[in-house]
Amino acid sequence: MSTVDRVKRRFDAGTVPVLTKRARQALSVVLFFVLWAVLVRLEILGFGRFVGPVPALSTFVSALLGAPMTGSGATIYQHAAFSAMRVVVAMVLATATAIPLGLVIGASRRWEDALFPALEVFRPVPPVAWVPIALLLMPTFRSGVIFVVFLGAFFPILVNTIEGVGTVDDEYLRAAESLGADSREVFRHVIFPATLPSIVTGVSTGVGLAWITVVAAEMIAGGIGIGYIIFQAYRLLQTDVVAVGMIAIGILGYASATVVYRIGNRLTEWQTVE
Repeated sequence: MSTVDRVKRRFDAGTVPVLTKRARQALSVVLFFVLWAVLVRLEILGFGRFVGPVPALSTFVSALLGAPMTGSGATIYQHAAFSAMRVVVAMVLATATAIPLGLVIGASRRWEDALFPALEVFRPVPPVAWVPIALLLMPTFRSGVIFVVFLGAFFPILVNTIEGVGTVDDEYLRAAESLGADSREVFRHVIFPATLPSIVTGVSTGVGLAWITVVAAEMIAGGIGIGYIIFQAYRLLQTDVVAVGMIAIGILGYASATVVYRIGNRLTEWQTVE
């Protein structure tokens, strides 16, 4: 259990459980929609030009029932499937490359000097800035968007993995070596397990940035996807469809982050302190 989780548990233990966890979560969603309605009603910060929650939810229900979006003929499910596929493929590629690379860089000063400076030069470049290059270099539109999303997820996973290796206590390494463990066994039984919490943090951050990046890339590149319908709806001044796209992205992002956290909790069960 992390320090933050322990603090939350102690804080919650000292408060009166007026509402259950599910009720509190539902209340937060209701309050969000109330705030949205107030902003539109009072025309605060230009929200008077945006759609209210009731029309947006009505359009969302219609979309769930299979109504085509923005004249493309595709349903919200088809757009969401394309966006989700791009995020999943990009995340698989990002984790498969960033985690091993981060472990190597974090564990070896020689590899850090050879690889990290070049990677650090490209890390501040926004993934969306790679869209024109990706569309020119990649053979298809689909692979170009996946490449951009890959870049969005790659660096958070890489940096968190490197930092996780740096937090491993040297005493654990020396203790394992004193018990006869070779370098491979030290890496497998000490460094990698100790780095797992940081890796999970990096993957959870990476999947959030992957959804941000895929929407931005689809807006610029066109085609099909949640980002595409949001941009097309903006051009047609269909603010209810814009809201539907934003709600869909929120649901998909929340679901994917939940999956990552559950897998991470399963992999780091040894951290749990009763």
